[in-house]
Amino acid sequence: MAVRGEAILAELGSLPAHVRADYIHVLETVVRIAPRMWTRRRGVQLQWITLRDGDDAVVAQVDSGELDKHVDRDGPRSARSFAGALREKLGTNRCAALVYGNAVDSRTWGWVLPLLLGQPPRLDTAVMVDVGHRTGARSTFSFPIGYRRLPVRRLRFEEDVHAILRCARNT
Repeated sequence: MAVRGEAILAELGSLPAHVRADYIHVLETVVRIAPRMWTRRRGVQLQWITLRDGDDAVVAQVDSGELDKHVDRDGPRSARSFAGALREKLGTNRCAALVYGNAVDSRTWGWVLPLLLGQPPRLDTAVMVDVGHRTGARSTFSFPIGYRRLPVRRLRFEEDVHAILRCARNT
């Protein structure tokens, strides 16, 4: 197993059992959904993955402007500005995660500004997942990605993330 996979296992292993189970449930959903929600132009789309109170149903939805009240549109958008939105989501959910690409700050003003500055827009090199739990636990996971060079470009994870999560579930 690669170094990053061992770091993910260590992070998950340090959590209490019920929090770890919720995190793994949410991360499995992220791994399943993120490649389908990726586009070459917009990268990894901002998505909420939530685990509601009282049941094990995981709900995935594309951000519909909820982050706008937490994000300063005058400056680059970054993960630091997502913390307030994550805390707000935990008010009605047991566990919540925000999924985004690590080049989210380069897409603040779309693709036009980087081109005007003479720089090509950056592609995401990792799927970032900020996960919070109602118990107060909060973690950020990074899953490196690449792109297959087939007739249609597809996002793929560089490591076997399914195996890493399976191993974490069994510990």
